[in-house]
Parts: sequence; structure tokens; C-alpha cells
Amino acid sequence: MLSLDLIARLFVAVALLWAGVSKLLSRDSSFLAPYGVPARWRGAALAALTGIELATGVLLLAGVGAASIAAAVLGAVFVAALASVRARGVRRLRCGCFGAKERSTDLLLGRAVLFTGVAAFGAFADVEVGRPSSDAIVFAALVVLGLAVLALAALLLALYRQVGVLTMRLGPGVALELAEEGPPVGDVAPELDGLNRVGEELIAFFSADCHLCRAIAPGVRAFEREGMPVRTVYEHEEPSVFERWSVPGTPFLVHVVDGFVAASAAPPMRPRNDLLVIPEARRVESARAAPSKSASGRRMFHPC
Repeated sequence: MLSLDLIARLFVAVALLWAGVSKLLSRDSSFLAPYGVPARWRGAALAALTGIELATGVLLLAGVGAASIAAAVLGAVFVAALASVRARGVRRLRCGCFGAKERSTDLLLGRAVLFTGVAAFGAFADVEVGRPSSDAIVFAALVVLGLAVLALAALLLALYRQVGVLTMRLGPGVALELAEEGPPVGDVAPELDGLNRVGEELIAFFSADCHLCRAIAPGVRAFEREGMPVRTVYEHEEPSVFERWSVPGTPFLVHVVDGFVAASAAPPMRPRNDLLVIPEARRVESARAAPSKSASGRRMFHPC
């Protein structure tokens, strides 16, 4: 006999494993910002959440009864967190479960409620149905495959159209350097915790509900992987820093060399990772203008 609660548990297990693997591969904890998780705890929170999802999924596949209850409780936590974010007026965000795409908060909340309901059904229900005939199984498989082919065809047409639209609209883009906004170029960088004031540093000003911020975040992390210190400031966490640095909006990038402002830029609406690179001419000009301390403690200009 086929058990519907077993099917529900398998569905929940696959969803949890998928979500956990997605988080493990992306290693991006920025999606936790709208939930009020402090920046210093996001890495640990992401690791804990990923471990819980993967462990619960594996235990469900292994047939451990308590895992079903744990999945239902985890779903209830997801529902409560999303409901809290929606109550604060956040209409779109990333959940971090199935990719980096931004979705409606109402859609994510509905999906979490559905997940919790299926998990609760798998934990507490005990419903068996008769074994279907071979012909019924073959027919159902053909229907599913036919729907999958139609869905793939629709996605292919949509992708083809989108590529055409982007080809027509995409033009050369450069970062918009704002002389009137942000800290003045050549001045000492304002106070900021974590700013080393030694060598090159990049300050990225983001906000939790900024789609463009998330689009350029991989490029910012690329600078950090290459060895440049990067300090990310979120508006809802450090509003005083935004005011002190005269940030006009998000995203906004400030390039600091030896504690002096070398350049500031607002990425365009069509972000690309290479747009984050401060133009070489501006960097050379700023390096010439920004004084640095020599080993003897006296100030001298960079010999560019």
C-alpha cells in the first residue's frame, strides 16, 4: 500500500536538501539582513541553518520519525520570520533557498505555509491508498513528461525574447562618478569601524531591499577574494555612517587609498562586475593627490 504521508515526507526531504545545498554553494549570508540578523552573526547563522536543513532532510530520507516533527517546526519558524518581515513593509526579498532571485514576500510566505502544511501532514497523518495499475502509472508519467516539454518550450521562447530585448537595450556602461555626492575626493576618509587606512580599500554602501545592490554584490566579493579589504555598510544597520559619509543612495561605492578618498561611484542600472573597477585615470590622479606617511612619520606624496 502506498502511504500519502510517506510521499509528503519525501517531498519535504527533497525541498530541505535542495535548500541546504543551495545555501552551501552560494555561501551568501546577505539574505539574512532583512530578518534583523546582525552582520557579525550572519555567517554562523547561515552555517547553522544550512546544517539543520541538510540534517533534517537526511533524517527524513532515513525514516526517522522525529525528523518529520522537526521539519514542521522549521517550517513554522520560516512562516513566522517571513510574516515578521512582511509586517515591516518589505515587499520583495530573497529567501536564500532556491537561488539568488528576488521574489515577492507574499509569494515566499505562501510557499512557506504550504511547506509547513505538507511537513505537518507527513508528521501526523497516516493515509494509505491502493496501489495504482501499471497502465495508470504509465499514463501519469506521460502526462507529466508532456507538461514538462511544454514548460521547457515556453521557457525557451521567453529566454529567446529576453536575449533579443537585452541585445537591443544593452549599451556601454560606466560607473557614474559623483563629484558632489559622497565624501570629497582627496580628503581624509570619515570615521568608520573596520577601516584600516592602509593601502587600497573598498567601502560598499548597500540596503536590504535594494535589487541592484544584490546584483553587484558578487563583484564586490571578487575584490575581497583578490585581497582588497572590503567593508560593507547596510543602511538599516548603520544609518549614522550613511550620514557621515554623505551617501546619496544605494548602491554607492567609495575607493579609499591609505585613508584618503580616491573615488566614489554609483553603479549604473545595468550592473556588470567590471563596472565596479574605479577608472585607472581617476586612481592615478587620486594617488598623486592623496598624501601618505613615510617610514619616518613625515607625509609625502605618492611617486606616481
